[in-house]
Amino acid sequence: MVTMGAVDVRRSGPGPVRLGICCATIAACVPYLALKVMWLSGSSAGAATAAGAAELLDARHLVGDVITGLMELAAIALVLALTFPWGRRLPRVLALGPVWAATGLLAPIALGLPVGLVAQVVLGGSPAPADNGLQGWVYAVVYGGFVAQAVGLLAAFVGYARDRWPVVFRIRVPELAPRRPGPLVTPAAVVVLGYAAMLLAWSVSGARWGGPAGFDTAGQQSFLLAQGLLVAGGAVAVLSLVRRRGSGRVLPRVAVAWAGTGVAVTSGPTHIALSNNGAVSALFAAVSLAGAVCGVVLLVAGASAVASPASDGAAAR
Repeated sequence: MVTMGAVDVRRSGPGPVRLGICCATIAACVPYLALKVMWLSGSSAGAATAAGAAELLDARHLVGDVITGLMELAAIALVLALTFPWGRRLPRVLALGPVWAATGLLAPIALGLPVGLVAQVVLGGSPAPADNGLQGWVYAVVYGGFVAQAVGLLAAFVGYARDRWPVVFRIRVPELAPRRPGPLVTPAAVVVLGYAAMLLAWSVSGARWGGPAGFDTAGQQSFLLAQGLLVAGGAVAVLSLVRRRGSGRVLPRVAVAWAGTGVAVTSGPTHIALSNNGAVSALFAAVSLAGAVCGVVLLVAGASAVASPASDGAAAR
């Protein structure tokens, strides 16, 4: 039968490649973390106007700085766990949960930002919104760091997963045990696909059709485009896994389902928490929160599908 458990992870320290990935990822976290420390200490570094400086130091932004600063420290702890042997002894939930959440937050940036910059060059103008109160270098430091973190965490996690769950890289769909989808899976997928369609619409319309406020430039709207495509792909991939469609390897579907459910669950709450001037339309709140709840349903269904052992004794062990 298929064994999805851990393999023997007792080994020496990381090799030079994995150690280099770890150091580069931590280095990518430092500029953003330094900005948060400066703003929390009362500095208005990076502000372009007096209004922007005042906004950086208001209570709402300071609370956000504490939360996002802690998230950056968690990213550093995560890449260390993915690199060194002690991390492979962590419970699966502690290893997989943070990586899944980080994927949901960072994948749209890593995929959408390059497309948005190209689109902005073609269309002209600045990728940053007008009258945003921040200097351009702040966006370059923050989002450039996010892209580097996304690449680094992905590379570190691939090495970690190969060590701990090598069967996932080999198993094919027919080797998964057939199982009847739960009654909520298909309705949840329909809702998530509807959320994806709205994200794609908002990537064109911005806030005009009830989308998240402040997404006015092509560079920003490409982020919504990436979110919509990832969410849609995740819903389709989960249905494919649950219904055991095809005969190919499981890994590509797991990767798409992993990223798509992560974006579906994290994107709506994140948009609401970081909304421009706290402005959130009722339509966006309802659609995104419904997508988040149904994304959890798909996450559980997809995880259960992959964890189900096959009854065929010839399947990979």
